[in-house]
Amino acid sequence: MMSNDLCEELILDIFSRLPTKSLLRFRSVSKSLYACIGIPDFIRLHALRSPEKIMLIHNIPEGKESWRNTYTLHLEDQFPYNINNGITTPVAYHFGHFSIPGSCNGIVFLYENGKTINLRNPSIRRKVNVHYPPSWGDNFAVFEFGFGFDRVIDDYKILRITTPTSFIYTLKTHTWREIASPTTPFSHVNSYQCLFSESLHCTVKGSFNVFMWFFSTIDLPVPSWEATAVTIIKDSLAVFSSEPEHENSWIWLMRDYSNPASWSVAFKLELTMSHFEHADRVFQLTANDDLLLYLLYDRISVYNPQTQVKSRLVDLDDSSQIVHFIKCTESLGLLGMGTSC
Repeated sequence: MMSNDLCEELILDIFSRLPTKSLLRFRSVSKSLYACIGIPDFIRLHALRSPEKIMLIHNIPEGKESWRNTYTLHLEDQFPYNINNGITTPVAYHFGHFSIPGSCNGIVFLYENGKTINLRNPSIRRKVNVHYPPSWGDNFAVFEFGFGFDRVIDDYKILRITTPTSFIYTLKTHTWREIASPTTPFSHVNSYQCLFSESLHCTVKGSFNVFMWFFSTIDLPVPSWEATAVTIIKDSLAVFSSEPEHENSWIWLMRDYSNPASWSVAFKLELTMSHFEHADRVFQLTANDDLLLYLLYDRISVYNPQTQVKSRLVDLDDSSQIVHFIKCTESLGLLGMGTSC
């Protein structure tokens, strides 16, 4: 196919549906393709059209006290089947001892306590190191980190809530700036965050908070109940909550994000909240089957609220262990930035 045979708009439309590996090769075809594939508008379009996948991160022992990290990418319809089915090939990737607070548009946010912060795109193997703000050590962390994309300024931001001041980092400027911390103190902040309607959400004991460029609170469906996780189900904000001294729990959906009174029950779970109290990640997998995937005690389980059936994912082999999972889109984010990894 020659570029003279098709208009540029159609060529870019076709290219926006290709995997990142192909696009990286095509950048060497011509100067015009190199330039077009690297422009922000094309990168955003490609990310929107890329299928969302689940990245499973595996630890594979290599001796008594060492291991190597690998990851596998899975389409949502591959669950809850055995992931070791030949559909995917493990990819060696050094995540080290990082924790992963979140990801956005294919960019994974990694943090190693007191040492390193960086943003990585495993699809194109690029990373950007993030420096610490100068007054970091003088503040007490309430909410360790949040990560998201601000469409208004077309930039990625990192949020850290501390007292007496908090901080926001912007990728374009590579700078931190201080912002006012929430006026109402809170405790027992759930480390799991949910990016919805361009704001970060997480559960706080007794309330449900919205973070990002501002701080506010959303009333829970039943204030006396305990909410332990927040996620997105059927394109709506959802919380997992349980009635005090009862073993059953419920999933509530906020049907209208602008109306806190629009909470309604989506599912009654035959699982106690203890299944989710220590879960690092809980979210819907497919809109059709309403499957939930959660990590509990280093094991990933898949739960179907309709059938009440719970199954555990089988890892790559008997010695490997799934230690983390995130939703991750293949994208060209960080292209032309940072360094190769």
